[in-house]
Parts: sequence; C-alpha cells; structure tokens
Amino acid sequence: MQVAEVISRYEHILAASGEMTLAAEENRWEDLINLEIARRDLINDVTAEPATPFADAALQARKETLIRGILAADERVKSLTATWMAEMEGILTSVHAERKLARAYETG
Repeated sequence: MQVAEVISRYEHILAASGEMTLAAEENRWEDLINLEIARRDLINDVTAEPATPFADAALQARKETLIRGILAADERVKSLTATWMAEMEGILTSVHAERKLARAYETG
C-alpha cells in the first residue's frame, strides 16, 4: 500500500470516528452501531498489512496524529456510551422492581 493511500485510509477512519462521536453525543445509538461496523471494515483494511514506519518523518508524524485523533474519539464515545449504559441499567432496575412489586401484590 502506498504511503498516500495509508494516510488517506487513516483520515477516513478519523472521519468515521468523528461521525461516531457525533452519533453518541446525539444519543443515536443505532447509527453509532452501524458506523462502528463500517469503521471496523476501514480499520481491517489498514491493519491487513504489516505496519512499517514511513521514511518521511512528516508523513509518519501525520499518521501518528491521525491515530491519536482516532483514539481520542474512541475515548469520547466510550465515555458517552458508559453514561448511557448506566442510565439504561437504572431504567431496567426500576422496571424490574416495579414488576416484582406488582407480582407481590397480585390478587389470586
């Protein structure tokens, strides 16, 4: 894979990561799942070949910057999904408690 193609692919992964972050910020969880699946394909394409440092230091720095951006976006999505998961757990716990109470007070 040519250097320019590798950089382009990392740029596409970063763009997809940004879309995932936006979806998570807007609570669009189905979109987030679909974006993650699409991004996984992009990542698989890049990682299918062995990673080798670029001879050009500027291009290597660009690649590293892109990777750091991808990782930062992943951390943001992880934080947002953790918050959402905690909210869902609270809702499910509440529903479970309501059902338990309803069963306890059912008249036979």
